[in-house]
Formats: sequence, C-alpha cells, structure tokens
Amino acid sequence: MAKFQLPKRVIRFAVTLVLLFTLAVFLTIIPSTFAKQIQTNSPDRFHIQTNKPPATKPQALLEQGEALYQAGRFTEAVIILQQAVRTYQQESNNLAQAAALTNLSLVYQQLGSWKEAYATIDSSLNLLGWDEINQKLNVNNPKSELLEILAPTLNIQGELQLSQGQTDASVKTSQQAEQIWKKLSDNAGITRSRINQAQALRVAGFYRRSLDILNEVSQQLISQPDSLVKITALRSLGNVLQQLGELELSQKNLQQSLEIAQRLQLPLEISLTEFSLGNTTRSLSNIKGAIAHYENAAKIAPNPLAKVQALINQLSLLVENERITEAKLLIPTIQSQFPNLPTNQAGIYARINFAQTLATIGNKKDIAEILATSVQQAKIIGDERAQSYALG
Repeated sequence: MAKFQLPKRVIRFAVTLVLLFTLAVFLTIIPSTFAKQIQTNSPDRFHIQTNKPPATKPQALLEQGEALYQAGRFTEAVIILQQAVRTYQQESNNLAQAAALTNLSLVYQQLGSWKEAYATIDSSLNLLGWDEINQKLNVNNPKSELLEILAPTLNIQGELQLSQGQTDASVKTSQQAEQIWKKLSDNAGITRSRINQAQALRVAGFYRRSLDILNEVSQQLISQPDSLVKITALRSLGNVLQQLGELELSQKNLQQSLEIAQRLQLPLEISLTEFSLGNTTRSLSNIKGAIAHYENAAKIAPNPLAKVQALINQLSLLVENERITEAKLLIPTIQSQFPNLPTNQAGIYARINFAQTLATIGNKKDIAEILATSVQQAKIIGDERAQSYALG
C-alpha cells in the first residue's frame, strides 16, 4: 500500500541494515485505486544503516527475506523472517526484533493472513513501548533510534487498518505517525503520513477533506526533486479529483505523476498511474485513450494482481461500449492469471469485479464458481467486508 525514508545520517547501534520492505497493495473497487508502499535504499527509500559492516546472521536473513518478498515468494519469506525474529529475540535486541516483526507483518498482508499481520504489528509496537489503548509511547525520553522505527511501523499499521476498511482508526494512527516524524524533523515521513490520512479519508468518502490535504502536500512538493513520494502524492490527488468530477485537473496531476515515474523507471508506479489515467480518461468519454492506458498498465505491471486489475477495467469498458468480440478475447488472458493472484482482499475484489463484468456476456455457471471461490477465500482470511461484497 507507504513511501518515505528514515534519516540519512549514520546510525551506530545493533539494529543495522534492518529493512522495512515495500508493500504494494491497492484496492480494486472500480474505479478507485491506491498504493501503499515502503521502499528501501534510494532517495525515496529507507533503511536503518551504518557504514556497512559485514552482515550478521539476522541481517543476512532480513536481506534474504526481502529478496523473497520482492520475488513474490511470500510463504518462503515468512519462514526466513521468523528465523530473523527469533535470532534478534535471543540477542535481546528489541529494536531490531520490532523492525523484523514489522517486515513480517507486511508479508502476512500479502498472503492475506490478516490475523497474523495484526498480531506481528502489535508485537512490534509492544516491543517499542507503544500503548495501543491510549495511543502514546510509554518510554521516557525515547532515543531517536526508537522513534525512527516506531514512526514507519505506525504508518504500516495505519495502512493495514485501511486495507481492512477501518478508516477512522487508520486516520488516527497515521496522525500519530505524523507527530513522531515531526519530532524527527523528517519531511518525507510527514508527507507519507499525510498521504495515508488523505487516502483513508478518500476511502471513507470524505473527498473534500482528502483533497485539502493532498493539495497542501502537492504544493509543498512542487519545488522538490523527483521522488517516489511526489509520484504518490500526485496520483492520490488525481484519484480524488477524478472522484470529485474535476477530470481535467485529475488528468493533469496524473500525467505529472506518470512522467516522474517514467523518469525514475519505476514499473509498479508507472502501472498504477496508467491505471488511474485510464479511469480518468474513461470518465472523459475518451474510450480509445482509456483502453490505451489500461493496456499500458497491464503491459508494464510487475505482478499478476496489477495486470489483472488493468485488464478487468479494460474488459468492463469494452462490455460497456458493446465491443463484445474484443471483450471476449480478453477473458482467457484474465482467467490465466487467477491462479497467481494472492488470497487477499485485492485478489478477491479482482475476481468479483471480473464476475460482475461477465454477467452480461459470460456463462452463468462460470460466474457462480468465481463468486463462490471469492466467498470461500474471504472466509479464509476473515474479511467480512469482502465476503459481503462477494455475496451481494
């Protein structure tokens, strides 16, 4: 879903090279989309670093876990990260253990294991001394090293809450993260937290409040160099403007987001922004342009979920415009990707959206099977909202 960085200064303590991985989750309730990401090791990415001593065993495990995560091998990543957590626990290194648990939570989210995702993020926050009930840190004069792990962990928790539809909780958690980033004087972290708040408000239907935050963030970023945060802010602003019917402004901001993503050569960001441009162009009744954006989004998508979402929107647009022959040619391509989709909320919604689109041109038995599978998967991950959506 998170895009910010920890301070660039050298941090000399035991929690070296603890990585907080990228999380790319975007909901598929057409036409909205959002991406939540945490990146590593670039001007837009972060990790807790030193002057690069040889990696210890747990550090090596974290790096291996990240490699598996980026490759989409989530089950294997869980095993490796669990080993890292145990090793740091044996060393009584609470800060490193907390960061490793946060990484583990991200992997669980990708697997759709929401119970485990919540449990690990809660364990991380407990190790850091965070009082969940009273929303405060029970540590006197906390060192910056602790705050530098707590802030992104709260951001991730807020994104987890948002992915489960807990918008009020997500806004509050992101606001807490923002306050900690302010203590650290980390402008990138502050921006990431504010974008998260805007996304939660948008999902909750508070478009104007979301727009106010995003406009302020975008103004602050105008003079800043190209960055992942800038891409996200402009795309989020474009999505909100699209939902408010400000289509020309939406297209302008999304085009700026796309150009930056292309300059930085970030495939996922390019795909996400092409997807959003397809939605706005579609609202402008430019069918040819919308199809081109969806095709571009699918072509460059680095994972099956992003590809399927773009193809489903393209399919629905073709059906809507009674281009049935072209639509039917897309169906096998989409179906071939289903075995690779994650069993999470985004994957379930993709299947449901596909079934809805097929309602007018597909086999009713096939549609029923897709929806039955969606209900079953929603039960497995304990997602009542997705289950209700599938049943409805």
